[in-house]
Amino acid sequence: MRNLLAIIASAKALSIGIDLGTSTSCCAVYRNGAPELVPRRVDGKLLTPSVCVVSSDSIRLAEPLTTLNDNEVLVTSWKRAIGLDKATAAWRVEEPTKKRLRLDDGSTDEDSYVGVMTTVGRVKPVDLSSCVLDSLLTDCETFLGERPKNAVIGVPACFLPSQRRATEAAAYKAGLQKVQIANEPELAARAHGTSQKNDERLAMVFDLGGGTLDVSLVDVGGRTAEVISTAGDLNLGGDDFTRAVIDVDPSLTISEAERVKIELTTQKNTDTVTRSDLEKASSILLERCCDAAREACVLGDARLEGDELSDEAPPASTRAKRRKQAKQSQRALDDLRKAAPNIKIVPQQGSRTVDDLVLVGAATKMPCVQKCLSKLTGVPYRKAVDPDRAVAFGAALQARANDGEVAAEDDFVVVGAFQAEVLRHFAQANSVDDEDLGALEDEDDDFEAYLEDLDEVDDEEFERLLALAEEGEEEEFVDIDGEEFDKLGL
Repeated sequence: MRNLLAIIASAKALSIGIDLGTSTSCCAVYRNGAPELVPRRVDGKLLTPSVCVVSSDSIRLAEPLTTLNDNEVLVTSWKRAIGLDKATAAWRVEEPTKKRLRLDDGSTDEDSYVGVMTTVGRVKPVDLSSCVLDSLLTDCETFLGERPKNAVIGVPACFLPSQRRATEAAAYKAGLQKVQIANEPELAARAHGTSQKNDERLAMVFDLGGGTLDVSLVDVGGRTAEVISTAGDLNLGGDDFTRAVIDVDPSLTISEAERVKIELTTQKNTDTVTRSDLEKASSILLERCCDAAREACVLGDARLEGDELSDEAPPASTRAKRRKQAKQSQRALDDLRKAAPNIKIVPQQGSRTVDDLVLVGAATKMPCVQKCLSKLTGVPYRKAVDPDRAVAFGAALQARANDGEVAAEDDFVVVGAFQAEVLRHFAQANSVDDEDLGALEDEDDDFEAYLEDLDEVDDEEFERLLALAEEGEEEEFVDIDGEEFDKLGL
């Protein structure tokens, strides 16, 4: 199963996990039995601003409040546009972001990717990301005494293949030799699931970064987490809440509004803006957050206990009664299982509720976001993993597993919804029970070969093969190296 998620990494090379964010980035390494963030060599801080200073002949990393020299410009929040051509950018990037970044049509780019137009010339988002990655790798070299060669890099689940390729290209340009691009919600689920070690639970991973929103339902249990569904908003992030602060106090600059937004995470008011003001100004943004959570639950066949739009959601005043009824129902089910041990109890459609709320991304530190989600899910937020660190920690854990430093019985495996579907097809085709898949993974060479073959096929090819499998057909396919495999019966 791990082969579906991992790359083959060099045993001797240092591997790290990277959270390449819209507003801030960070990296982590697994040391002394736990993932650890790497501090910056300049000031010892754990988060690196994703901000670059661009001149006519260079790109360098900068702080948001950097004093610019002549013929230099500051570029931020380019992540929304990385790896997009003109046609894709037209519908994936909102008009305000296009105007702020001054995106061109990509006609002069060798890959036809849109670029950021500045007063000192055109700059590629890939080059900007590479600059941030190079700084993170240099921080690692200073901290660890060795420059990493392998990395797992988290990207939003909604990223297109072209955006993933562009991020990978930026990593290679920064000097990395082997790169795995992984979905941020799955990495956060790995960090969260590794810290739980309890019974099966349904977790909502809410990843609100600087520029994008991903919401995933993850079934966590034992040593495995399965991503059941994913939804999100391509144009919603912490930057939008910063602009909401400016709506409250138009005299603030973007950097000042960002500072005010951060201050409101720890105090109720500043000189000109209060938490209540920000919550009111962000009402539409918060509703978009709720819509993404609702979509994930619809796709994952789950209920939101506190959703006012649901006819089934009782008023908050009956929460104690619901807890009592749940305990009574559980006792009745336990008695039924004792009387009929072999009985299989199937929950009704949408009857499963969210058990845990996992917040990822600096923007989720805003009290208005936490309050909104806790009310929607009916689950109080408990910080098991720091939102700023969840993706980097999960990436570091994945990098460690890729290096083969984890015993099979100790590893925590995260499986995407599509990979899980493939595994179930394999189990069905080979008359294997779900509970026997783990043993099969360790003992059956055919299963290993099967997974290696699947690694060479993209998602569209997977979907086609699965469709053929449902019709009882088989298909031959060719891997990226041009070697023909035998017929694959799914």
